[in-house]
Amino acid sequence: MKKSENILVAGASGQLGSAIIRKLIERHKNVIALVRPDSSYQHLSASGVEVRFGDLTDAESLKTVCQGIDVIIATANSVSPRQKGDNLIKVDILGYYNLIEAAKSANVQHFIYCSAISFGKLDDFVPISSAKRKVEKYLMRSGLNYTIFRPDAFMDISFAFLGTELPLQGAENATLDRPFKFSKGFFNGIRKNMEVKSEAGIIGTGQNKHSFICIDDVAAFHAIAVDLPEVKNSIMNLGGPEALSMLEVVQIFEKVLGKKLVVKHTPAVIMKLMSYVLKPFNPAASNIMALNYATAKTESHVIMEELTKQFGIRLTSAEEYLRLKSSTQKE
Repeated sequence: MKKSENILVAGASGQLGSAIIRKLIERHKNVIALVRPDSSYQHLSASGVEVRFGDLTDAESLKTVCQGIDVIIATANSVSPRQKGDNLIKVDILGYYNLIEAAKSANVQHFIYCSAISFGKLDDFVPISSAKRKVEKYLMRSGLNYTIFRPDAFMDISFAFLGTELPLQGAENATLDRPFKFSKGFFNGIRKNMEVKSEAGIIGTGQNKHSFICIDDVAAFHAIAVDLPEVKNSIMNLGGPEALSMLEVVQIFEKVLGKKLVVKHTPAVIMKLMSYVLKPFNPAASNIMALNYATAKTESHVIMEELTKQFGIRLTSAEEYLRLKSSTQKE
């Protein structure tokens, strides 16, 4: 009888990592959570998951954590840093190099990496996108069996930034509630705009379309990939069931909320300029501005029919997602 695999989730205390762990538990997997000692991991311990303490920036800690691990699912990132000193170079590049090397030393059989959809030529402008591409190359050259997922923009985050806390309802460790002063301060200033002011804020024209996908569906792909040997050594884009513009998303909000919303546009070029201005003294905030600019200026249409059949997943539409969140809010 084949022994049960030990699956390590790096980034376990984050919103996506927590959702992946929940999906793995539903599939009766042996799950180990890699967390920092000062992170919010109590909900993981309460679920019976084994917790191991380590840090991507501490290569020695990872050698211990990876012992006896068969599969690694890695979602950790410092886009909204939890503590001072976290940055994309230390965590999202060098930290992942450390984890990949530790995985090699521990003879890990499968490394599943959560990357991100490409912005094409703008990848070099967006620091997190540039970091993701570097890690992808390092992983592919490592000799490990890998699966790389490139999800499109998350509904849970993108929709909230329109000016509503509705997407945060029922979220596990919501990213927008992290203690990163810049993004949390900005979000706190707009989080009730839809409900109180009947306003929705859009960057750029709002006409470019993206295949927005909810975090729960992204988590499902990562959890199921553990049992699909045919997805080893492959890169897969992930998206929702439809490509939508932000203007179309606002229309869906109007339908769900039952009221008309006034759209306020911020020119995309302001995000680009702010990215340059913030870069010397707040690189994390600069990266978020660059992300906003790239999302506003590009389009992404992900065709998902074959992947959903292969993984046995039914994707959540934007309207279904918002109605589910609305019902959670009323409970």
